[in-house]
Amino acid sequence: MISRRMFMRSVFGAGIGVLFAGSYGRFFEPRWVELNHIPIKIKDLPHRFEGITIAQLSDIHHCKYVPREFVRRCVRKVNALSPDIIVLTGDYVYDPSYRASTFLLPVADELAELKAKEGVFAVLGNHDNKDRTFSALSESGIHVLIDEHVALYRGKEYIFIAGVDDLWRGKMNLERTLKGTDDKPKILLAHNPDAIEMIKATDVDFVMAGHTHGGQVSLPLYGTPVVYSKFGARYAAGLFREGKTWMYVNKGIGISSFPVRFCARPEITLFTLTVKL
Repeated sequence: MISRRMFMRSVFGAGIGVLFAGSYGRFFEPRWVELNHIPIKIKDLPHRFEGITIAQLSDIHHCKYVPREFVRRCVRKVNALSPDIIVLTGDYVYDPSYRASTFLLPVADELAELKAKEGVFAVLGNHDNKDRTFSALSESGIHVLIDEHVALYRGKEYIFIAGVDDLWRGKMNLERTLKGTDDKPKILLAHNPDAIEMIKATDVDFVMAGHTHGGQVSLPLYGTPVVYSKFGARYAAGLFREGKTWMYVNKGIGISSFPVRFCARPEITLFTLTVKL
């Protein structure tokens, strides 16, 4: 039989473990940013775009739990990578009902400091007020793509950068987004990875998404209890291939619903495009 002393030691040890895990998930991991370098092979990538780099920042959720100073630190980390392109894949604040001066304008001011040789592009997420966020980001020098595309040129060679409206809150129109493109490589920004079910039927080469936060909590031996996706944990985080389309789901840097991250560190991603032989 287990003695009373041994039982009490076990209970005390379990209590200490829970306290440590709670403190780690609340105060440490949400600020422990992970930097991932991901090579992406693109078929028929023009020679001049070989080695081009794209930094992705997603799901900032600026609020009282994601302070402005942390956003500033992440912006500096992105700039230190000296990317050719920077993309932002939605959810800049947590609660869009607040006055713009409370969180939206401050986060837009921080994002205005992003520096990329060939531009900063963004889409909106399900936490973003469409009109106010579009205005705030545009005034910060960020090109917001809502069901549209742009051609990015190097000499006479070019690729397309496209962005769709949010799948849940917006009126995503993939046909309108890609209208006028040709057979050159297409890179698409989509806040919600569930959109891949429609995108995979097109000739889009690479999708960058966010939204899931990697589940925000991932339990050892169990995985992610909650992922805001109709596919559950299928597209929780990382690189996926659907048909001919690659998709990367970024875990974001912010938090929502509850101010904790556990085994789902905030993430900044740097992609390097290479030619698929």
